[in-house]
Amino acid sequence: MTIFLTISIMLGIAALLSLFILKKYFHSTELLTFWLFISSMLFIFSNIIELNYKWIRLNNEITVFWILTIIRLIVIPCLCVWLLLIYSSKEINRSIKMICTGLWFVLLIGLQFLLKTLNLIQFKQWNFYFSFVEWLILWFLAVGYWSTFRVLLKKEGVIE
Repeated sequence: MTIFLTISIMLGIAALLSLFILKKYFHSTELLTFWLFISSMLFIFSNIIELNYKWIRLNNEITVFWILTIIRLIVIPCLCVWLLLIYSSKEINRSIKMICTGLWFVLLIGLQFLLKTLNLIQFKQWNFYFSFVEWLILWFLAVGYWSTFRVLLKKEGVIE
């Protein structure tokens, strides 16, 4: 278990370090609000899925809690913000953006099933389609929030 915790901590540190790269492309307020919005949506989803409906059950070890917390608070929001950076780039072709979106879905669903394979979580009445719907909802919320917030920032003259 400590190996998985160490790996998730290293992923979290790498994700936090990537913020310095993202800061070149996003305004600080923009970056932090995206991060906060995505993190809060992830915790709302996890509370509904794990605590209320108990479709996904967590292993009772404290390291599992910390592994999932690092993944939800740092790694997944970082992946979402990087995807939003790809969307905001005018140099990247639309087909490349679609491929990156598909890879984003595969990565998040694969991460969820990797956690299941490692016996960190157990699925109860949960399947691949529910995972896809969960990440699709997060994607719609993130892209909708991002586009709305960028329009407001442009209107206020904060960003170009």
